[in-house]
Amino acid sequence: MKRIIATLVVALFAIAMAQGVTIGVLSPLTGGAAGTGQAQKAGFELALAEINAAGGVLGQPLKIIIEDTKADAATGVAAFEKLMTEDGVEFIAGGYSSGVTLALVESFRTFQPIVSWIGGAVSGVGIDGFDGIEELLGAEPWFFHVHPWDYQNTEASTAFMASTGVKSVALLHEDSAFGGPGAIAAAGLLQDAGMSVPLVEAFKSTLTGGTGDFRATIAKAAASGADALFWIGYDSDVVPLTSQIRELKYDPQYIFGAPPGWPSEFDAAPEAQCVTGLIGYLPNLPNAEAKTFLDAYVAMHGRAPDNYMAALAYAQLWSYADAINAAGTTDQDAVIAALQNGTFRSPMGAWSFKPSVIALHQGFGSEMWNVFQFQNGVREIVWPLARATAPLASCQ
Repeated sequence: MKRIIATLVVALFAIAMAQGVTIGVLSPLTGGAAGTGQAQKAGFELALAEINAAGGVLGQPLKIIIEDTKADAATGVAAFEKLMTEDGVEFIAGGYSSGVTLALVESFRTFQPIVSWIGGAVSGVGIDGFDGIEELLGAEPWFFHVHPWDYQNTEASTAFMASTGVKSVALLHEDSAFGGPGAIAAAGLLQDAGMSVPLVEAFKSTLTGGTGDFRATIAKAAASGADALFWIGYDSDVVPLTSQIRELKYDPQYIFGAPPGWPSEFDAAPEAQCVTGLIGYLPNLPNAEAKTFLDAYVAMHGRAPDNYMAALAYAQLWSYADAINAAGTTDQDAVIAALQNGTFRSPMGAWSFKPSVIALHQGFGSEMWNVFQFQNGVREIVWPLARATAPLASCQ
């Protein structure tokens, strides 16, 4: 009887291995954040091709199932529950929008797959009485967060602003779970760094139902007399907001934007000139991994990546493949241990999961960020100076 049971276990294991590993991906492929979602998809596709060319996962081709969240909370929850109940996946990747992520918290806790999450960067660290994704999910052993948290974003943004020598900053932010807490943290850090913040003003993002008319908000920023403008919003806000800044002839010394991604068509627009922003990856980063990723990406997609989410998605999928192969099994505890202890590849260089202020498993931190500036249609890195490809130019 023991021999029969052992044989059955081996047979079931062989069947599972033959079926291979499937990772479920949640990403906004359509809607107002489609540019970021499509960038993630392109990064996943490149990593998937490379992983399978290198032998796959546990000796079988890796598979992914990508579900479109549309950056909408209800759609995201339904897509996740489909992956759990219909597709039976054990691993979740992708991720975008703090609002969608907050809506997924209880579903994540109910099913408890391993979740490696790019987006949902809102944290309550430094904000009294507010619980963000870090507080709600960060202590879960099965939750791994890839993208820097909001306070890590604002640490980098503040360091850049301080490096410019400006004395005052007007702060505009979209009014959801992404922009609101981010603005509170940014205002505090700017003031701690010796800059005054004469205006903190909310606006309705086009992604969450706004009309795209930001003129009244921009006029308040202009009236504040601040040296620099710092705005937090979504990808779909970039073009209307920046166009209206030019229309109203508002010319602070520096214009700094912090959306999750920048529309590719914006680079060559006249209103893009001198605008600065945070970005995790650019093809002109001075490291070998960035060039290797660029060449492979162009070979597959016929163009250079224009959104750093492609690089993060690529890094995320490779981390799963390397961790599962290192574990030698899909057993959750073994894969969690391999993710905790591994060092992984990325276009930004080697990385690993480490504890953050609250989260057990945080991937990239403030060190990932670069500040670029649109200069004559090119995204030049202007900060930190060690990675700069051009000097920072004033908008005045």
